[in-house]
Amino acid sequence: MKSRSVHHSTQLLGLISALATSIVLAQDAPPLEAALLEDIPEDRSRAKLPLLYFDMPVLIVEGLDQVLPSPIASTVDPELDPDFGQRVDSINQYNSAVSAIELDGGAWDDGLVEELAALGRLQQEQGDHLAAVETLDRAIHVNRINAGLYTLEQIPVVEQLIQSYMALGDWEQADIYNNYLFHVQQKAFGYNDPRLIPGLERLATWHIQAFNVGYGELPGIRLRQSEIMFNAAARMVGVHFGKNDERFITYQQNIANSAYLVSRNQDLMLQIDRSEYRNMQQMLAEQLNEQRRIQASGFRTGERALAEIVQVYSEKADEPYVLAEAITHLADWYLLFGQRRGALESYQLAWNVLQEQENAEVLTQRLYGEVVPLPSFASSIEIPEAYYKNEDGTDALNFDFADLTFDVTDRGVVRNIAIDTEESEANKLQLRKLRSMVRSTRFRPLIVDGVPQYSSQNHFRYRYWY
Repeated sequence: MKSRSVHHSTQLLGLISALATSIVLAQDAPPLEAALLEDIPEDRSRAKLPLLYFDMPVLIVEGLDQVLPSPIASTVDPELDPDFGQRVDSINQYNSAVSAIELDGGAWDDGLVEELAALGRLQQEQGDHLAAVETLDRAIHVNRINAGLYTLEQIPVVEQLIQSYMALGDWEQADIYNNYLFHVQQKAFGYNDPRLIPGLERLATWHIQAFNVGYGELPGIRLRQSEIMFNAAARMVGVHFGKNDERFITYQQNIANSAYLVSRNQDLMLQIDRSEYRNMQQMLAEQLNEQRRIQASGFRTGERALAEIVQVYSEKADEPYVLAEAITHLADWYLLFGQRRGALESYQLAWNVLQEQENAEVLTQRLYGEVVPLPSFASSIEIPEAYYKNEDGTDALNFDFADLTFDVTDRGVVRNIAIDTEESEANKLQLRKLRSMVRSTRFRPLIVDGVPQYSSQNHFRYRYWY
């Protein structure tokens, strides 16, 4: 068993504290150089479609076939779904119950709300989102007539309605009802009540999703508002439930995700750098009791969020690997932005944390044994599945796989890219573009004794969309 020096542990905690403090005092860094997303063309002809973007690559391990699954959910197949017929019977029963209530109490009878909500849920499960929208919309109207415009009773039904609009890819209605849902909760709870936390999370998440699908005229504002709302949600969780609440970590990761998107899209941020937009953002922040003055986000915002996670785990003596991983994510952030000194210091600090453990070799191999695509921190926000589909349910985007081999320098830069997938007339344009795009990405390099190393012949599989 490895000896655990109390003096050395105290040094590590002191370094972690100093690291968190220095982040508040540091100056802004230059923006990230690489941007992977491109505008989606109007022409979706299958002949020579351009490559649009790619997912995070998967390491190819010898002997394992790392084929990535499609993220697109299949439509409900009556022959494969054992509950399909039972739901059809239940839908017929609820339709009969609705008709009976209407005959007895009229079209606006309060008893309709529960029946319509249940019916809409069943229609969603059948994949009939058009019918679900009609049913759930009616349930909301009946509820509002009987209980008032801002009743909290409608919240579960509005959430269901948003699910169907998202499934249909109706971003306009999804936007309207996400904002309406937050408005209802804000009217009921005020801006400082912890019961508003789910509403903040939902609307902040929607802003990121809307940005990712390209909905809205000023996408930069969505990134800023998402950041403000996740900040407010994290603060409320910290005050009312403590920073050990898992939501606090998730919100900090999502703040870093927003900051990363900002850094990749500086041109969009310039569009909203006008006094009226800044004032609007500041007003939102003040309403949510955010004390900091709204400034241009990006490097510093993500750094602060990832440092918050480090601080939380540094206070837990029983989770050294999670602490080392959090410090490593911060080091990766520095590497993404060319902050080499901060990256080196943080990698070394994380390495030292692991060396305190009796299974240090296993832990360091798990964290540093392979190069890792950046950004490495997790985000719970995904692109809505409907983005990949046309209105009739057919595929709007194509995807394919390609295997690449390349070197990664000690600064995380990709070099000497070789495409292992066979090139054909059908894929050569996409593969050339993929190679160009991968060249501009960053990876966490191999780490040996806390020091980044140059590595050769790294094999990854990419799923790319076109």
